[in-house]
Amino acid sequence: MRSNFCTVSLIAIAAMSGTPAFAQSAPVAAEESNAIVVTGSRIGNSAIASVAPVATVSEEMIAQTGQPNLADILTDMPQIGVGLNDANTQRSATSVGINAINLRRLGAGRTLVLVNGRRQVPGVPLSAAIDLNSIPAALVERVDIVTGGTSAVYGADAVSGVVNVVTKQDFEGLEMRGTAGITSRGDGESYGLSVTAGRNFADGRGNINANVIYDNVEGVQATARSYAVNGINTISNPANTGNNDSIPNFITVPGIRFSGPTHLASTTTSLGNTIFTPDGLSSRPYDLGEIGNRSGRTIGGDGGFFEQYDNLSLPIERFGGSLNASFEFSPAARLFVEARIMNSKVLSFWQPVADDFVYAAPSISVDNPFVPQDFATAARAAGIESFNVYRVYDEYGRRGSDADRLMQQYTAGLDGELFGDWQYEVFAGYGHTRANTQLLNGRHQDRFLESVDAIMLDGQIVCADAAARAAGCTPLNVFNPSATPDGIAYSLFNDVYRSTVSALMGGGSINGTVVDLPAGPVKAAFGIEARENKARTQPSAALQSGRTYYPQEAPVSGTISVKEAFGELRIPLLADSVIGRELTLQAAGRVSDYNINGTHTSWNIGGVYSPFEWLRLRAMRSKSVRAPNVSELFSPANQSFSFVQDPCDAAFRDQTANRAANCAALGIPADFNAPTNGRTTATRVGGNPQLDVETAYTWTVGAVLQPTFARGLTITADYYDIQIKDAIGSIPIATILNNCVDLPDAPSANPLCNLITRDPATRGITNVVATSLNIGAIETQGIDFTIAYRTDLADIADGLPGALDLSLTGNYLLKLRELTDANNPSSENQREGYLGDPKLQLQSAVTWSLDRWGFTLRSRYIQSTDVNGSINIAAGRPADQFDLPKTGSYLINDLSIAFDVTEQSSIRLNVNNLFDVKPPARGANIHQGINEASIYPNLGTTFLAVLNHRF
Repeated sequence: MRSNFCTVSLIAIAAMSGTPAFAQSAPVAAEESNAIVVTGSRIGNSAIASVAPVATVSEEMIAQTGQPNLADILTDMPQIGVGLNDANTQRSATSVGINAINLRRLGAGRTLVLVNGRRQVPGVPLSAAIDLNSIPAALVERVDIVTGGTSAVYGADAVSGVVNVVTKQDFEGLEMRGTAGITSRGDGESYGLSVTAGRNFADGRGNINANVIYDNVEGVQATARSYAVNGINTISNPANTGNNDSIPNFITVPGIRFSGPTHLASTTTSLGNTIFTPDGLSSRPYDLGEIGNRSGRTIGGDGGFFEQYDNLSLPIERFGGSLNASFEFSPAARLFVEARIMNSKVLSFWQPVADDFVYAAPSISVDNPFVPQDFATAARAAGIESFNVYRVYDEYGRRGSDADRLMQQYTAGLDGELFGDWQYEVFAGYGHTRANTQLLNGRHQDRFLESVDAIMLDGQIVCADAAARAAGCTPLNVFNPSATPDGIAYSLFNDVYRSTVSALMGGGSINGTVVDLPAGPVKAAFGIEARENKARTQPSAALQSGRTYYPQEAPVSGTISVKEAFGELRIPLLADSVIGRELTLQAAGRVSDYNINGTHTSWNIGGVYSPFEWLRLRAMRSKSVRAPNVSELFSPANQSFSFVQDPCDAAFRDQTANRAANCAALGIPADFNAPTNGRTTATRVGGNPQLDVETAYTWTVGAVLQPTFARGLTITADYYDIQIKDAIGSIPIATILNNCVDLPDAPSANPLCNLITRDPATRGITNVVATSLNIGAIETQGIDFTIAYRTDLADIADGLPGALDLSLTGNYLLKLRELTDANNPSSENQREGYLGDPKLQLQSAVTWSLDRWGFTLRSRYIQSTDVNGSINIAAGRPADQFDLPKTGSYLINDLSIAFDVTEQSSIRLNVNNLFDVKPPARGANIHQGINEASIYPNLGTTFLAVLNHRF
């Protein structure tokens, strides 16, 4: 399919390239650009006049970054939080390398992404989220971001807002764009090529344009940066005397290792801790290092060191194209067709198979012929018949995901004039996403146990089980696996995880003037829409068995369909009056009938009041809904594995006021040394067919200031308050564990404790269940603000050359709270000001434009946050918990220099992270800039060159 489509696109480009010259339009003035019809209403209006706050990323802004991936451009905006990206999906089989936008930090599933005002096929399996990897930046004319509840206008999922990507349509000429990039360390190479061609025909009534793109970004391993593999983490402070003594409970130091498995085989017996030499022929005492009170972590020694297996960025390759065509038969009928295909490939590796993380370490008989003789002799003398062997099996290779995704989206429709100024549009669309993910270097657990159980038979070392030998079992030397490659091959596991998503959609709408009032025309829009999403995942039989060292996966399939009717009305009440220049009311409503969740309504009502020419005030109240997706509804309780920190461990038992008493009530002793610390623990995450929709109520109140004394200056400020009721989600594992013992309720009365299973003998955690629920409530409040100024420097002082553009965009996060139980106020968790959710973010740009030169300095400010991801407000935490409790504030600068070589050719050089800012030197992967810390650039300074030529 890919080759056929791209062949057609290349033929179309060749045919259209007969146009000898590209007609480049002049830059649009700032005043004119405000008149562009933007997202947020089915009734045309400008961004400045919009009731809902709208931020627009222009084609020029996209060009200034030089980035080929749209997600890399948008995620720097202050309104957007940490979504899905290659820094936090690298260990996922289903979503590795996906880029999904997270508006207002409420989750990618609550952000609706449109292309040209219409929905697209989801790119994330079993969800409604769109993978921005499927939309090349070279195709984009602008991006409108509406940061307010707009479900009444666009339907479900627009809880936190809408991102509408407007692509180039009436393109004429031929344009080629090449990019090449590299980091200052000489890695992370990137290169790409985009070819776009278009041609008008039939006296301008028709247009056809096509685009083909290819880009490739090489990944960067953590080992390529010393600051990413220095073992920074927290460990108990030996000087600490207790909570609130002004002495930090934990100190941040480098060289931290886990006391679990290493790349060398080790064991613990009555003989003590033993490690075996690399050749597997002898043993020596295990170096415990300097063990802190924080279980599972040591300074130095022979413990495991897992940072070396992480990725700072993933290699991504994309190849695809688009084809757009339109023809106006008459003013009453214009046919349009849009097609887009994108193939993306992402490869990720992480830590190898390691015993005692997922499966218990294998038991080895002292009579096993691979056991080093010195240890076997000592073990027999001590009466030891068998022992467990712990190790990380580097010999299997790093586990990984090799994902191949193909997205196809096709849309066709008809629009035109009806009567008066009434217009209509009808459309139908179909999209399909196919993802095949090769899971690499896992292990068949049953085969592994067969191969490590070795005996000497007829002078040869063989598998002990005769049936296993008949099936091809070859022995594995756990003390030196590289000496028995056939044993590794026997249990090595590689398999494919398949998923598909399809979307069928259609609709129609009309809009125009209902009646003329003294203040202007009353405009309305009405329409109907229907869509059906089908999703399916098909793990192999081996994956379904749960015996492969990958999480056990069950197949999932489901269909969600909805039929909707909507309407919108804009009523001007005042125009050019003595009491104001404008007063306009606007309202919208939508009725949605779901096949699973029944009928629900959404609405918004708002208005704009302009008392003076230079001031506009706006406000909107809305109700939005989000229906549960296929995963949230239909996924069985699939197995997963997570690193957990047991709050009842002796090192953490006194962290909060209620914890010690509640841990004692669970029968856990005060000197408890949790066996799960430093190791992964089984968890179960699944769907819930009883889920209802979640409902969000949003207030936005703002102002737009364009003072007459400063022509070219625009200032906007908007306050927002979003309250989500019956929020859909699964409670984070850490929250379940902590809130079970931190809340005032006894464990027997706390429903969160019912989600945790402990071993009756060891009291260690053996399982945690996190099922999708209408968990409670989420509330966020904040202020968005922008300052934009443009002027010719000659207007400031005669003789100064060029023009100056200044912009500042910011978000101040007043509140971001999650209530995991709507009936229990003490279950409220605070996220604002914590890792990944800074209270203040700023983005600025200063551009100096000359005749042929352009210079832009972009800056991004991230306020310091707590090193924790969130905190339970009722439980609190000691003020002296960490010696380095904050990340520190960050300022990242990017420089862009552009030069027009000729009227047709230009070159741009970007230096991103100009001063080589590194992620905060803190534990929990923060210093690597991954997971919640992926808001920090983690590659250092990067260079990008862009060459553009128009024929």
